[in-house]
Amino acid sequence: MNKRDEPSSIPLMRRVKLALRMLKISYSIKPMAMVVFFIGAVFEIGGFITSIFASAKIVSILASYITSGNSNGVWFWLAVDVFSALLIALGFQAMEYAKRIIYFEFVQWSTSKFMLALCEFDIADFYEKNRRNQINKVVDAFTWKLADLAYANLDLLYALLRFVAIATVVSQIAWWMVPVIALFLIPTLFAEAKLAKMMWFVWDQKGDERHIFWGLKWILQRPKNQMELRASQASQYVLNKVDHMTREFYGEQKDKYKKASQMVALTKALEVFGTLAGSIFLIKQLLAHAINLDKYFFLSTALIRVGGSLNNIFGTLSRMQESLIFAESYFQLIDSKPKIINTANSKPLTGESSPDIVFKNVSFAYPDQKTNVFTDLNLHIKSGEHIALVGENGSGKSTLIKLLLRFYKPTNGQILIDGIDLQDISIETWYERIATLFQEFNSYPLSIKENVEIGRSDQKLNEEQLNRSARFAEIDKMISEYEHGWNTVLDSSFKKGVEPSGGQWQRVAIARTFYRNAKMLILDEPTSAIDAKAEYDIFNNIFKNYRGRTTLIVSHRFSTVRRADRIIVLDKGKIVEEGNHQELINNAKLYAELFNKQAEGYN
Repeated sequence: MNKRDEPSSIPLMRRVKLALRMLKISYSIKPMAMVVFFIGAVFEIGGFITSIFASAKIVSILASYITSGNSNGVWFWLAVDVFSALLIALGFQAMEYAKRIIYFEFVQWSTSKFMLALCEFDIADFYEKNRRNQINKVVDAFTWKLADLAYANLDLLYALLRFVAIATVVSQIAWWMVPVIALFLIPTLFAEAKLAKMMWFVWDQKGDERHIFWGLKWILQRPKNQMELRASQASQYVLNKVDHMTREFYGEQKDKYKKASQMVALTKALEVFGTLAGSIFLIKQLLAHAINLDKYFFLSTALIRVGGSLNNIFGTLSRMQESLIFAESYFQLIDSKPKIINTANSKPLTGESSPDIVFKNVSFAYPDQKTNVFTDLNLHIKSGEHIALVGENGSGKSTLIKLLLRFYKPTNGQILIDGIDLQDISIETWYERIATLFQEFNSYPLSIKENVEIGRSDQKLNEEQLNRSARFAEIDKMISEYEHGWNTVLDSSFKKGVEPSGGQWQRVAIARTFYRNAKMLILDEPTSAIDAKAEYDIFNNIFKNYRGRTTLIVSHRFSTVRRADRIIVLDKGKIVEEGNHQELINNAKLYAELFNKQAEGYN
């Protein structure tokens, strides 16, 4: 994001468009609430103008009564004033009701839109610095800040409607009064807008610091992290770091606010001169008998109110500045489109067989990286074949899986699935045929059943498949020991929840993968937290029950990979060996070296 595109410097017309977009969204998500708001505004504004007119009439009649003894009409105008007060009260209540309903709806809308955007971003976006900072800025406050802006937006709309109504009344006697009052209020608007921009600038420029802050805060909240913090006596170090960042961040905001608020105070003092000029003019008109007493009271009250309305408009605009800048970041985020999408001619994968996969002259480098991970990689994984990927850290094993899952596009070359370029395949039909277990798998704060069922959440729950997956992953005994069985929540912070061990969590994740019952299985270090016996049993189930299904396994444990049909040995992005376990041992190259080193650890 270049300098001119930074949210802290968005132009005036863009802010107007943002405010109008917010109104459009408010109407789209709750049209009846907007109708109620407008009706309420008409009642309140109409009642207000009628009230000041009736009050002026009453004052004029009472003034006349002192000299003439005539009080004709006073009770009528009192009744009008009371009725006006009723209209004001009803209108105000209607507007408050509508604003609160829209606020709640906006919280829901902004949350669902943001979560949807996160699910549609390219995986690469999460690692790109500008996008990451943008996410961090929005994620801190999106649940309430956009709803607050929607609320303030309606306040602004009401203030504008009220101003137009009162200004129309005042302009009947002197058209220049309203512009003069506005002229003395403009410096305050600019001063407060500058203040809001300065506050956001601090927020906007400290993306990396905030990223670290929220990361450390998350660590402090989790019991597993707290165990290491306390055992290693690192708690105070983290607390000091968080405290320092908080003081630095909010201290800078406080300093900037102190300096800018002095300028705002000076501009506020200028506001009174606009109303003073109008009041002097009305008094001269009254003394010259150009207007009568009731009209003077009516116009002088309206004059004060028009200044108040303008002040309200400018004050609301000023308060909205920071929120509008935030909204710019939010909408940039939810409006952005992923690059890895289905093309217009995407083909669905058909057939029930396990996929045949070919990497053809594939080259790839991560975004912003000059060095290729792969250069002209060629690999054929036959349908139904059990393949193991072996290599030291950084050899390209996980990158190969990311390319296969189309999280990234190859820089050059093709990945063919059943002879079709992966880029031309409907991504959903490709994922439909895959079950993947990552080394860093998801641990959902849900019941055991939901943790497994989410593996195929697009279909109706299959109880038979659920129980079979539990047996394959060997969590059936664990489930039977819990009081609530499948309905046990896997999070001890919940009432009657439990905290599984790392190995138990991994078995639940394996059960989730089995539950997909897919045509291809991709396992990235699937049993790293599981004991040797359980690992042996689980892989027995895999090799026995997944015959005829393409399986790709990444593991550092040779007791796991040695049973694969074919082992691919990667080194610095190149395939340096391939074959079955015995063939590679006989070759006495990298595989044999890695195997023997691991074997020495058991001796």
